[in-house]
Amino acid sequence: MTRHTTLPLLMGAAMGAMMLMMLHGLLTGESSGAALALFVAAPAAIAALALAAAFFAARLSPRLRRLAARVHRPSLRHAGQMLGAAALTAGSIHLILHGLT
Repeated sequence: MTRHTTLPLLMGAAMGAMMLMMLHGLLTGESSGAALALFVAAPAAIAALALAAAFFAARLSPRLRRLAARVHRPSLRHAGQMLGAAALTAGSIHLILHGLT
């Protein structure tokens, strides 16, 4: 496995465990909805910043345009690997702790 395969899988596994922990705290009343809102809002804010920077680089700055051409751009396969690993990790942890019932 190459770095381009293992990195999305590891990041997805960490994301699945974190999501399950936050959701469990919300469902059991141990935490407020702020943790879950932050879990959703932080990636959305980062994505908006990345899109704004990409727009700036592509339209206004020739130097940043050359830099953006060399940067890794995640593919749909990359996102699928991350989401699949997140789902498998969360499902595995849930089944280990609670069983099939």
